Amino acid sequence: MLEARPITGKDVSPLEKITVHADQDRFIAPNTMTIAQARFETGAYDFCLWDGDTRVGLIALIDMAEHEDREEIDAPDAVYVWRLLIGKNFQRQGYGKAAMAFAENWARERRRRCVQIQAVEDNAAAIGMYQSLGYVLTGKMSGGEVQLEKAL
Repeated sequence: MLEARPITGKDVSPLEKITVHADQDRFIAPNTMTIAQARFETGAYDFCLWDGDTRVGLIALIDMAEHEDREEIDAPDAVYVWRLLIGKNFQRQGYGKAAMAFAENWARERRRRCVQIQAVEDNAAAIGMYQSLGYVLTGKMSGGEVQLEKAL
């Protein structure tokens, strides 16, 4: 069962070793970049994803109500899934869906109206997974990425 725990210093080196398949590199920043950037983004929270004693990935969320640098497409009462990386050895095992369920529950606890996520326009696998979870394309784009949203 997937568990999301706030990232600690002990997670950094192991998370650095968790990567995606080579053909997915252009879709997501490395975990170490996300960890570093999260320290400087208002409203950002990063979590190590665990299955038992095994780290399987990372999710970084931004509470847009706390974020000081919203873009035009960002809903101020949303939680934004900023980064989601499931390691190549753990993909297609339900961890991505479980991580999105965590994001939705986290947003509900904060009384947010929706969860938003963006994906590279030609990342059909990710977009398909999000849509299977009830996310809908909003028709908005930012930086070559399409936006999806799910009302809570």
